[in-house]
Amino acid sequence: LVRVTRQGDGSLAVGPTLPGRGAWLCRSSAACFDAAQRRGAFARALRAPVADADVEAVRDQVLDRADARQKLRKG
Repeated sequence: LVRVTRQGDGSLAVGPTLPGRGAWLCRSSAACFDAAQRRGAFARALRAPVADADVEAVRDQVLDRADARQKLRKG
């Protein structure tokens, strides 16, 4: 799982120990991010409006990290 938090400036950040309210999502599933975005789960979990562009940026960041991990494992 990966934890997404809302920063003071309204942007989203990824990290398990960042302060503030967070939303936990599947680490390597684009479908998980898409479903959460479609259902409005980020805004509900973080109790604040969340821009679609911010969700897309975090989605890309998390999926890029997951791809890099898989490449390292296959080595």
